[in-house]
Amino acid sequence: MTIKRIVAIVIIFILTTIAWMILGASNFSRTDKSFVSLKGQVANLYGSRLNIESPRCYTKTAKFREETVNNVTRIVEYFDIQNHELIKSDVKINVYLDQRKKGNLWFPTFKARFEGDYIFRVDEAAANDDILIFSTLNSANSIYNNLHLNINNKDIDNVLPLINRQEIPVTPLDDNTVRLTISYDATGMEDIHYQITANRDAIAQINDFNLVISTDFELHDFPSNMMSPTHSIKKEKGYDLVWELNKTITGKNIGLIIPNKLNPGEIITRVSFFAPISLLFFFVVLLMFSVLLKINLHPMHFFFLAATFFSFHLMFSYFSDQINIYLSFAISAIVSLILTVTYMRLISPKKMAFIYSPAIQFIYLIIFSFSFFFDGITGIIVTICAVITLFILMQVTGRVNWDEEFKRR
Repeated sequence: MTIKRIVAIVIIFILTTIAWMILGASNFSRTDKSFVSLKGQVANLYGSRLNIESPRCYTKTAKFREETVNNVTRIVEYFDIQNHELIKSDVKINVYLDQRKKGNLWFPTFKARFEGDYIFRVDEAAANDDILIFSTLNSANSIYNNLHLNINNKDIDNVLPLINRQEIPVTPLDDNTVRLTISYDATGMEDIHYQITANRDAIAQINDFNLVISTDFELHDFPSNMMSPTHSIKKEKGYDLVWELNKTITGKNIGLIIPNKLNPGEIITRVSFFAPISLLFFFVVLLMFSVLLKINLHPMHFFFLAATFFSFHLMFSYFSDQINIYLSFAISAIVSLILTVTYMRLISPKKMAFIYSPAIQFIYLIIFSFSFFFDGITGIIVTICAVITLFILMQVTGRVNWDEEFKRR
């Protein structure tokens, strides 16, 4: 093995890396354009994020003040808002996973059943004033069905105020409370947000608050800067996620991220950009084997072997548009291994062709690439394989006379 040959192999590696970067960029562009277009179509069918706001009960009093603008004084009307305490919230949200495929992309759509029971305490001083309830359906793109509204134990047929974001006048019960029950079926995509404070920036005291999100799926996550459940209960299928709060001061709200299936475009893009690492390991180990087994490999041999690696990613990229991603991965891996083995049998001993080279390719191409199907473990696998590879190469090449190996032949 001469310095010139090593330089030639490095050039082949760099050119192959450039090809992978182009393929990865192409995959990213195709996926991004498809995602933006198809997401809008799915949102038209299911809606986007499902936003649920905690209702409010308050007294709104008209007042007047003088304002002077450009030496002109006028009387301006404004409203003084006195919020009444929400003393009990009992909320249940059943979430049913209904992932939808559009084109070649999956979207985390869901159906939900919301049921909320609320009790407000009205200040005695304001009991004779105009008391108003404000509750709204806050997701314009979502689809609401089976809507039921009950105030002070009386069903309300007119639900237009919920849609038009209007206040509903109410009369407190004899115990100076106002009771609100609201329920509906809804659809959405990606996540659910429940806003428990009066507005997004408010810090409030939460009293006797109980919310249960019941899922029929196990994988779930929570948006950043939101409260995690106080406890969760594992069911036969899914979880009951429970938030129990009492005399709690917080400005945080509650949310749930809906899981999604693997999207081929995202996996393929990441695998393509990572491919040079796999090829680098393969080339290094193959060079060491050629030294140990006295195999005279020419840079052109490395060129064709790099092409077998690239063929895997090329097939995986475009087959996944048409068939299942796992089947596409299996076909691409098998074809790539066949190309390597049938080529190596022509240029190396049988042991190298049928045992060593496919084993090396299986580890550094197939296992490395498949690790991207599992979030968070790719780095661990690469680190472990790198350390083990380094140890083995150091042990088997420790007695090699590198001065002899690098002499011109």
